[in-house]
Amino acid sequence: MKTLRNPIGLLTLAVVVGLLAAGPSLAQRSVDEKAAADKDGTVTIENIAGSIRIEGWDKAEVHVTGTLGKEVEELKFKAGGSKTYIKVVYPKKTKNIDEGADLVIMVPAGSSLEVECVSAPITVTGVTGDIYASDISGEVTVKGICRELDLETISGDLTVDGGAAEVSVQSISGEIKARGGKAEVEAQTVSGDLDLAFDAFTELSVESVSGDADVTGDLAGDADVSIDLHSGDLTLTVQGDVSADFSIETFSGDIKNAFGQDAKSTSKYTPGKELEFTVGGGDARVRINTFSGDVVIRKK
Repeated sequence: MKTLRNPIGLLTLAVVVGLLAAGPSLAQRSVDEKAAADKDGTVTIENIAGSIRIEGWDKAEVHVTGTLGKEVEELKFKAGGSKTYIKVVYPKKTKNIDEGADLVIMVPAGSSLEVECVSAPITVTGVTGDIYASDISGEVTVKGICRELDLETISGDLTVDGGAAEVSVQSISGEIKARGGKAEVEAQTVSGDLDLAFDAFTELSVESVSGDADVTGDLAGDADVSIDLHSGDLTLTVQGDVSADFSIETFSGDIKNAFGQDAKSTSKYTPGKELEFTVGGGDARVRINTFSGDVVIRKK
């Protein structure tokens, strides 16, 4: 799985936009543009404020409708078969954008998406290619099954309903909620909570500083599961007939295990607990570490 992209570039853009002096305002106007596009091409979208809604359809065409706020200078729309580029352009001297662009973008269902926004919520429905979406303070929502999914925000929430074979989700303070089938999943937060529910994990990596994590899913074959939390609590729910080797350690948190084995203290001088046990043939590997959070292992 590829490494999650870092949204620092977008953060810098947001700061620059906020510091620039106020510029001229334009009247709000409608937009309605379309162009032919490959059914499996790439669509790149950039916007700062407003909203972006993207929907997949069965036409070999990209169609953009919506409104451009008075602070928008122009909409750049370039289509060339395999690549389509849509960018909302604002005057260089712009401060505190109140009226951005609210766009509905229809794309061929098999398209791959590259979407970058600052404070414009992103919603994607019915797109089956690779999806990369990055936002600073806007929410990102993806519905439907796609090939590969890579989402990141700073303070916006992330929601996935459908998933992909490979799922990467990252937020600093936003909450992450993801549902899907059988997948390789990587999830990271700083202070946001995590709620992951998949049919099965082929691989799972979870990292969080202060957010709680609720993880549900079967462990497929020799799945490799790594979960590291600092002060958040973890609830992991797996199938009752799982075949896995478990290694769990906390510095000050408790461990509760539905499979029956009891945790033991790591030292008589510290409140830490540890628990190692094997269920079935031990095919999957589960490694859990927390600092002050509790760990609960459940079976369904």
